[in-house]
Amino acid sequence: MVSTVVIYKDASIIRVDEVSFCIRFEEVRVESGHPSGPVFICGAARAVISDTDANLLVAAGVTDRR
Repeated sequence: MVSTVVIYKDASIIRVDEVSFCIRFEEVRVESGHPSGPVFICGAARAVISDTDANLLVAAGVTDRR
């Protein structure tokens, strides 16, 4: 599971651990399907995140497909 998710909404950047994604938030999604928690999906990148981080991402404009 990912340790850190940081959202820079004004700059359109999502940082997942040490990887930064500079992308329109509506192109990123959060899905279910992993037993350990929600999955952050950005292109080919996937990471299991906490429910709290998933909710923060959705509030920032990420597509919720849970």
